[in-house]
Amino acid sequence: MSDGLKQRIVGALVLGILGVILLPLLLDFTDPSKVDRTSLIPPAPGLVAAEVPVAKRPQAVVDAADVQPVFDVNKLQPVAENDTTYHGLDKSGMPYKWYLQAGSFEQRASAIKRKESLQSQQYKAFVETVKLKNKTMHRVYIGPEIDRRNTIADKAKIDKLLATESMIYKYVP
Repeated sequence: MSDGLKQRIVGALVLGILGVILLPLLLDFTDPSKVDRTSLIPPAPGLVAAEVPVAKRPQAVVDAADVQPVFDVNKLQPVAENDTTYHGLDKSGMPYKWYLQAGSFEQRASAIKRKESLQSQQYKAFVETVKLKNKTMHRVYIGPEIDRRNTIADKAKIDKLLATESMIYKYVP
């Protein structure tokens, strides 16, 4: 036998073996009728729209003009340095509330900007408008806190953040 014929026979055997190995990988010989094609997803539940009745205002509810404000700027008292009260109850049996004044602005837009900046940093900030000597001021407050230590910690952070000197107030009803 010549060398060329031997090489052809060996090549044909190698190609045959590769065909036997690779052909099942390339072609799927399974019976398509034996594949389970049923869905295991349950049917969608039947949803019914609920009727929501329109709320009616009770007769006993007073108008908004008769309601006392929850927060009154005039009832805030500055906290003295030597005050050792950190928490407790006031005369009405409610916990003391501590507020931090984080700014006072003539322009409402500036106060709103400061409030939004503080709220973006997860502070409970709000703006109150006060009249001082025929001048309208917009003050930004943070609070209330029922423990003065939290307000003191916030004061340190705010003073450093805003490069200002914020003030702690105690709400006295």
